[in-house]
Amino acid sequence: MEPIATYSEVRFEGSRTFTLLSDKIIVRGKQSLQSEFETGIPLRTLDPDPDKLRFRNQIFAWGMWLGIVSFVTCSVLISGFHMTFAMFAPGLVAGLGMVGAMLMLATWRKVEFIRFKNDSGIVILDIARAGKNAAQLDSFIDALTRQIRAARGAV
Repeated sequence: MEPIATYSEVRFEGSRTFTLLSDKIIVRGKQSLQSEFETGIPLRTLDPDPDKLRFRNQIFAWGMWLGIVSFVTCSVLISGFHMTFAMFAPGLVAGLGMVGAMLMLATWRKVEFIRFKNDSGIVILDIARAGKNAAQLDSFIDALTRQIRAARGAV
């Protein structure tokens, strides 16, 4: 079957490719250092009116807490225990704080998601505006909603 449209997203967690066919959408993806997957979703099961939301990656909060705890611990080691950065412990803890700050910077931007539900209101498919093809998301969503309406018989 010939694809109608394709869209690819790349996020901090991994990447996904969406291939729109006449009766289904195929989602292929990889999660960073975890898994690979492929699934097909019949278009007739999707509501053609998507929701939009924007949120920050949860790694941002982890980076923030790592930074805060590390910098407080480093301050206690230096001021409370009179250690210097020449000693191993304060340098190591400050380094962890810098890793936390870098994680925060890497995940600072909120990502827009377009979410499609089934007739019961359960989110079945979400597509992020992320990566090199982010500008193509609107045209892909237009093609997808047209195809969902056609598959549901409401052209």
